[in-house]
Amino acid sequence: MKTIKVAFCTKPLHSGHSVRGVGYYARNILENLKSLDDVEVEEFEDISKIKKADVVHYPWFDLFNRTLPINKRFPTIVTVHDVIPLLYPDQYPPGIKGRLNFALQKIALISCKYIITVSEASKKDIENYLKVRKEKIIVTYEAANENFKIQPDSKQLKIRRKFNLPERFLLYVGDANFNKNTPMLIEGFRKLKSLPEFKDLKLVLIGNVFLKKPENINHPELESLKKTLSLITEYKLENEVIIPGQLETDELAAVYNLALVYVQPSLYEGFGLPVLEAMSCGVPVVSSDSPALKEIGGEAVVYFNPKDLNSFVDCLKSVLQNRSIQDKLSKSGLNRASRFSWENTADETIKVYKQSLQ
Repeated sequence: MKTIKVAFCTKPLHSGHSVRGVGYYARNILENLKSLDDVEVEEFEDISKIKKADVVHYPWFDLFNRTLPINKRFPTIVTVHDVIPLLYPDQYPPGIKGRLNFALQKIALISCKYIITVSEASKKDIENYLKVRKEKIIVTYEAANENFKIQPDSKQLKIRRKFNLPERFLLYVGDANFNKNTPMLIEGFRKLKSLPEFKDLKLVLIGNVFLKKPENINHPELESLKKTLSLITEYKLENEVIIPGQLETDELAAVYNLALVYVQPSLYEGFGLPVLEAMSCGVPVVSSDSPALKEIGGEAVVYFNPKDLNSFVDCLKSVLQNRSIQDKLSKSGLNRASRFSWENTADETIKVYKQSLQ
């Protein structure tokens, strides 16, 4: 079997992307590609340093910054995770430079052999917003890291003590950009807390962004974060909302295990990795009905309308008040999550490389 020589761009691993979804994808796909016998991987940050390659893979695509060369010396694959800023242009203003870069990035896409994306929902968006033929777009799903699994009680107890976590808490993991809809999460949590049966319920928010001070937030893309943090103060929920910051992977896995319910309130997602991580840990998931999230969660998740606060609260109540529903979601989530693996993702990616050489 002929070995494919792949030049793989590692820029996302050495930038702010390294702790976000793009870095997570790049790191995991790179590790799994390296483990395959029929692939030889050469890492690069500067494509001019690559002298020979069968195929080049850029594992991310920025809409408003130059990440992809227009002139290409080798067959090129690019992973476009989502085009969310194009769905919500008022919340993600590109500026003059961003608009120019966007035009150049679209030109650079034309000569790519294939575009990989992470869900059928994102594929439709790329087709519609970037005007790419659907035959050129191939879906390869992401997966949860192998750390995300049911943890021993001793590990859970250690993490509960380390972060002083309560017995009953809702969990959210991620950013607080506009599409994440975190202000509604705070609104819904407040409504739940007004009911006697949920007086002891807490909310845990995982992510460094939540450690910021509202008065120090001025960037237009962070307005949703500012509102989220301001609502916590306005509703006097400082003692009800726990913000540990960014956790190590093994710590995060234990926190998932400890959660009563994982909540994903997003208006829109390209994939929805935390939902998959939560299911892998056996925690019941309540999620918005964004197309990609339904694609990932299937029948193993309870869904709500992310624009309807009452729908959100009623959905949470139905799960929190019914142990049999929680058990059912836990079991079906574990089963659903087992369908996704980085080994599969790497295998499907290799198929794309081979197609690009035909």
